[in-house]
Amino acid sequence: MNYQKRVTNVMNVITEEKSTFYNNLSLEENLVSAIISSTEDSRKLLEYAYRDDIKCKAKIERISSLNGCVKAFSPVYDMIAYEQQ
Repeated sequence: MNYQKRVTNVMNVITEEKSTFYNNLSLEENLVSAIISSTEDSRKLLEYAYRDDIKCKAKIERISSLNGCVKAFSPVYDMIAYEQQ
């Protein structure tokens, strides 16, 4: 079985603080994990109902950069997630 992990960076666009995730989750899921870790109680990281609540509050949008890379952005938390090339 070939399981290849992706490298996802999540950055706060105000403070430029970065988190790096090595997994096969979506940009949105990694963005939610970074939001919870940086602003909320990290013990709730695996609670699906809480993650769904954060997804609604974060108003996550998918955007494309000029080079065609897709990114996930939360204007509420000023955070962006993108795959490392």
